[in-house]
Amino acid sequence: MIVGVAQFELSMPYNQSLKEKRHLLKKLKERVMSHLHISVNEVHLMDKWQRAVMGFAVVGNDSKKIEALMAKVFKFIQAQELGQLRSEKWELMVYDDELEWSDHPG
Repeated sequence: MIVGVAQFELSMPYNQSLKEKRHLLKKLKERVMSHLHISVNEVHLMDKWQRAVMGFAVVGNDSKKIEALMAKVFKFIQAQELGQLRSEKWELMVYDDELEWSDHPG
């Protein structure tokens, strides 16, 4: 199993309030979900109305496909022009160990 985890910062210098920021981020999250079926969420700087740090994760078994999908998400976010993509970072984590299944109560 391969997990791709990404975090990025958006600058929204024309926002005048947290309400306006929340509106733009909601629109961005809905568009990413609608077009790419990826959940994106704000993870830091929630109280700053002109900046947002957001993140998303992708799970699969082919690192090239995961990398391509993550690049597609970043490109899509930039194309929305809801904010300026200031920084991005991402990494792939590989889990090769076999899971030991056990019965869990409940």
